[in-house]
Amino acid sequence: MKLEKIPLESILPDTFITMASLECMTAIQLGHLAVARAGTDEVRQFAAQMIADCGKTLADITAIATRKGLAVPQDLDEDHRRLVRQMGEKAAADFDSAYAVSMVEGYQKANLLYRRGQRIKNPDISALSSRALIVLETRKRMVDSLLERIAPQDWSVLASARLNVDDPRGATPR
Repeated sequence: MKLEKIPLESILPDTFITMASLECMTAIQLGHLAVARAGTDEVRQFAAQMIADCGKTLADITAIATRKGLAVPQDLDEDHRRLVRQMGEKAAADFDSAYAVSMVEGYQKANLLYRRGQRIKNPDISALSSRALIVLETRKRMVDSLLERIAPQDWSVLASARLNVDDPRGATPR
């Protein structure tokens, strides 16, 4: 796992809209992949919830961007396409744990992004970020429980490697 630095500092509204949109679109695409390929009903149910949650958040992001005249990406960038492609190439036996691990990593990245979004002086974006963080915390508990059941070895590695998201340097495993 390499460390990716995402400073917990101010972020411009257009950058936030782009990054949040990409994260939601990626989670939706990974969710569709998981619904189709997961080996357990638990993973399929979690993926369906991810699709619904991220779809709602993406709709909110798009509405705010439209009101503010900000662009929303229409497709994934190369990094996010690569992540979806790599998950699609996973062997069926490895898919569930790989999906759950990617959701934990995605949570960590999204948590920092939405915490940064709360600092934006735009009340719509700040409120969206606060709502998204509440959903993220629920999703985090669900994915931790799921990962502990389907891949305890991966969960214990992630749990011991997890960095403090309150770290002002904003480093997260990725």
